[in-house]
Amino acid sequence: MKKHKRVLFLTSFLFLSIFIISRGALAQGTWREKIKEKIMERQKIRNSRAINSKNSKELGTKPGVYDVYLKHSGLTRYYKVYVPNSYDKSKKTPVVLYLHGGGGNKDTVSTDGFYKYSDKYGFILIAPEGTGKYALGKLWATWNGGAYTVGGVVAKCCGQASDKNLDDLGFISKVIDEVEKNFNVDSKRIYATGISNGGLMSYVLACNLSERIAAIAPVAPSGTPDACNPSRPVPVMHIHGTIDPIAPYDGGTGEKIFGSRDHLVQPATDVVSRWRQINGCTSTIQNSYQKGNASCVVNTECKNGSEVEFCTIEGMGHTYPSGQQYMPISKIGPVSYDISFDQVWEFFKRHPKE
Repeated sequence: MKKHKRVLFLTSFLFLSIFIISRGALAQGTWREKIKEKIMERQKIRNSRAINSKNSKELGTKPGVYDVYLKHSGLTRYYKVYVPNSYDKSKKTPVVLYLHGGGGNKDTVSTDGFYKYSDKYGFILIAPEGTGKYALGKLWATWNGGAYTVGGVVAKCCGQASDKNLDDLGFISKVIDEVEKNFNVDSKRIYATGISNGGLMSYVLACNLSERIAAIAPVAPSGTPDACNPSRPVPVMHIHGTIDPIAPYDGGTGEKIFGSRDHLVQPATDVVSRWRQINGCTSTIQNSYQKGNASCVVNTECKNGSEVEFCTIEGMGHTYPSGQQYMPISKIGPVSYDISFDQVWEFFKRHPKE
């Protein structure tokens, strides 16, 4: 009898111990993730500290790749700077903002080969970083692209940035402030381009920072903000693939990517039509570019000399033109090499801010 009670006691104790340990492990797992995030954040700050605008003597003088951090709205935010080999601090230099897509981060800028374009055309390349969560050793970030309407339904994009209504617009404006302070920037030639969530964020900049952004080139955005009243017409070059499963060319519901939620997408033609209206364009349209499966048309008769160019890429998926096939074709569709940032830069060059 005593032996039976002893076995029962030990068994109960064992199960209780396993229960406590398992709960502790779960709690520790949560804490491990938080600690891991803090460690990665501190590591990023250590890596960035050499060129923080407050303590660097090199920023604005030497070509190279730098990581910078700043404080905005109570958060530590980051951006990458690539200074081309041709940079001369005695000469005014154009700037291109590259805005990563949802699930990307500031390091994504190298994926689409933008360093070579910076050296080729002599502009300072800036890659701001959105916010998100760490997983698999990297940050999966998004931008707060605001609200846009699809078929009478108001959609918001994207992820944590949208859910928390983070001030990404203010952050990027502050990045531009710092860049203008630390480099000899041609303030009439500050441009923005980005894919997907970054394309939508490019439209947010055009709507709200038109006094600073000379022109934009969004690629495969899910839409354009409902609230859009730029103080000046902003030239737009919209690029979209016809077999994009994430931001369908004809609109509707985009497929999930990087564990994202279902999301609504405006038809590319509707987005372009909206910007033709915003920029006061006439109905006159002419062909502007043709190579292989890439075909562009442009409205040149718009207010203040602005333009709206629309590039349709037959057979291209959710990719930056001539960029990297960052996921399998079965998931995102293929890259197109019939158009590239070379054509985007030609558009940008035509449109310094008046």
